Amino acid sequence: MNSTLHRAVSSFYNLIYEAQAFATTMGRIDATEEDRYLGRVEGLNWVLDRCQEFEDVDVNLTTASLQKLLGDVKSDLEHELSVQRREKGRRADGREEALIFVTDYLTSLITATEIESTKSPV
Repeated sequence: MNSTLHRAVSSFYNLIYEAQAFATTMGRIDATEEDRYLGRVEGLNWVLDRCQEFEDVDVNLTTASLQKLLGDVKSDLEHELSVQRREKGRRADGREEALIFVTDYLTSLITATEIESTKSPV
């Protein structure tokens, strides 16, 4: 995997981590929206647990391996979103917001990985 793609994967993981820290802080500040922020924290914690491999992603990871890993995470994320949509409680709303936020960035990362795979041999 090239250095630009490696930075993108690291940035994706860090973005989720920072969003979780932000939601935690906002939940402490904004008592009227505390439940929603706690839901976001819960959703982002789920993503962080699922994306643990990204924290120390190996620069030598092949693009094909990364594509598989990202595809697996996206599949799990879509399943979790469907669960959240069925539950629709106040905390589930915040959690769903967090998962949708991550889905957008994950989709972009998958697209970037697909572009890179066409540039270099597998």
